Amino acid sequence: MIWKVSNHLCLFILFVCPVFIFNGCHSGKNQNKTSGDKGTYLFSEEIRYAQGFDIDYYKEYTKVTINNPWTDNEKPYKVYYLLKTDSFEIPVEGVKILSPITSIAVNTFSYFEFLSLIGELETVKGVTDGFRIYNPEILDKLENNQIIDLGDPFNPNIEKTISLNPQAVINSAYAQMDNYSVRLIQVGFPVIYSLEWMEKSPLARAEWIKMIAAFYDKNSLADSIFNEIEQRYLAIQDIANGIDKQRTVMTGDIFQGTWYVPGGKSFNAALYRDAGLSYRYEDNNQSGSIGLDIESVLTQFGNTDLWFGCEADSYAELTAKDSKYLLLQPVEQNQVFNNHNRTTDSGGNDFFESAIAHPDLFLSDLVKAAYPDLLPDYTFTYIKPLK
Repeated sequence: MIWKVSNHLCLFILFVCPVFIFNGCHSGKNQNKTSGDKGTYLFSEEIRYAQGFDIDYYKEYTKVTINNPWTDNEKPYKVYYLLKTDSFEIPVEGVKILSPITSIAVNTFSYFEFLSLIGELETVKGVTDGFRIYNPEILDKLENNQIIDLGDPFNPNIEKTISLNPQAVINSAYAQMDNYSVRLIQVGFPVIYSLEWMEKSPLARAEWIKMIAAFYDKNSLADSIFNEIEQRYLAIQDIANGIDKQRTVMTGDIFQGTWYVPGGKSFNAALYRDAGLSYRYEDNNQSGSIGLDIESVLTQFGNTDLWFGCEADSYAELTAKDSKYLLLQPVEQNQVFNNHNRTTDSGGNDFFESAIAHPDLFLSDLVKAAYPDLLPDYTFTYIKPLK
């Protein structure tokens, strides 16, 4: 990760066109409740889209399993046992957490909206990269020292984290354990790992609200919220799938000399498909991204109708980066959109925060841009046309 170069460009790579190549998460859904757990098994949470986690309910506790996408065996990445009291004995490889949790440090922007939706944003006591946060409530608490900024998200201040004494820390999971997590675990702080960024569909990412809600004993609420998101998303998808002629789309921008476009099995490709758009790599079988040079982009996408995810605010700024952009049809016809509709002066961008929890709104943005007559009363949430 090259966070020091540009935080937003790195977020752009992670969110818009992930550069990680992976085989997909293992579900392990039928193995969890037969793994020798003590207690009385009741039922499992219905997970309809996400592959990265499972939730099993026992009379004595709730078990949350984070599945490991980097191995071919059934060994999970991490298993949590959420208990009401500290008296129940859990397997040695598990992590015991008293639920509902009351304080947390958050090292991933995507969880602010999840916590807000389930009414638990006030439990956030520490964040990273505070100046790049969009959420107004978090920013207000940072300003009033009710929340502490822990610094660089890839090297948070461990001493500040320990002094906060949070009940748990939310951190993104990677193939190898990061130093921050290792040190936290060594001193006794539970780390809640998240892999929502590796899911292959927008609804799968949004379904991670159920994962974090389990730690607050609010799964019924999360299930209800997700059902409404799903219904709205599918309704917009039905509208878009009724069009007669699909418009074509290109995506992304140059990052350190390479233009990354999403593979056909990525969540971005799923979004374009659901928005009734034709995408050149929609039949590609990659889940990660495909790196192209500018000449290949001009050849493959030069005549597309729309360009989403541009990293510029105006056509003047865009063409100042590279005059070759003028050869792209979306530039010629003023059909270029960025994800900068909700930003702060210091660099916060709500696209990197709440869009994961609201794929219905992001899908509506794409449909509105491509087929404005289909959503006449809708206004853009995350995207906007270049000036």
